[in-house]
Amino acid sequence: MNNLSRRESSTITALAECIIPEGGPISYGLNEINYHMFIHEALMDFPKHIRWLIHFNLWFIEYCGCYYLKRPKVFSKLAFRDREFILFSLKNSKRYFIRGIYILTSALFLIPMYKNESVMNAIGYYGYKNYVNKIP
Repeated sequence: MNNLSRRESSTITALAECIIPEGGPISYGLNEINYHMFIHEALMDFPKHIRWLIHFNLWFIEYCGCYYLKRPKVFSKLAFRDREFILFSLKNSKRYFIRGIYILTSALFLIPMYKNESVMNAIGYYGYKNYVNKIP
């Protein structure tokens, strides 16, 4: 259960393209952040019930996102605009469970983004060194 399947890897790539904004004031690219390695390491560190939740989350987005489009197509094969629509629908759902899936997904992708050194420098956070936050 620790390893990511090919389908989960393609789902991770498709989600990263939608969740992480390109351009803007923070100059970095999607290729600078290794989401596959971060999620793989997180799966190794988390307890079994959390690993199961992450796998279920990726499966749900891959196969049940087509419910919002009324077309039988997997998430990773959809156009960018359709993927954004599905994530927007998950975010604004009336059901807490569905919104929870969106929150877990966005957290899985925003944590490694904010751990990137260029992003930390751009937002003015210089990290903890010897338990002290260096503020210029």
